[in-house]
Amino acid sequence: MNSLSFQLPPGDFAGYIFDCDGTLAASMHMHYRAWKQALTDHGARFDFTWEIFMANAGRGTAYFVSLMNQVYGEKLEPQAVAEAQDRLLLQFHHTVEPVIEVVDFARRMSFQRKPLAVASGGTRAAVTRTLEYIGVTDLFPVVVTIDDVAEGKPAPDTFIEAARRLAVPAKDCLVLGDSVLDVEAAQAAGMAWVKLDPQ
Repeated sequence: MNSLSFQLPPGDFAGYIFDCDGTLAASMHMHYRAWKQALTDHGARFDFTWEIFMANAGRGTAYFVSLMNQVYGEKLEPQAVAEAQDRLLLQFHHTVEPVIEVVDFARRMSFQRKPLAVASGGTRAAVTRTLEYIGVTDLFPVVVTIDDVAEGKPAPDTFIEAARRLAVPAKDCLVLGDSVLDVEAAQAAGMAWVKLDPQ
């Protein structure tokens, strides 16, 4: 563990909760590409920059479109744009690569019989595909997505639900994520956290 490029907080954690996109999978540029095209195809007028994308990474897809409507005065149909984004993602999703260091860390924790979960702001369909494509479905008996909770990140719901399904108290969990929203959600859940460089 000392060879990791990221630093773990002190303590012995009973459960580990991983974000998916940008953390386990080097997929953020794929999602950005699909979002940019979907927004353009549906007539969005604002400039959807990488900075806007990353500032909202982890929000539920339809909620994200609703937020763009509010912030930029758009009149996009949230569900239609979210579904278009997923269809576009499907065209190249199979080429996604794992973030080797993070996946290796998850495998080591699994070997030590630590309970592991994925907690993502993505849809179940997209997250399931990602985990299959990077070959880690066997590591994560618990997968919580935006489809399973009332509120996405930065609300703590996703992480709290993951801890509940792992049967591990929130205070004994460590969250590994790549976005500011992951950090905010982990803090709101009363969990320790590590912020990774987004991939």
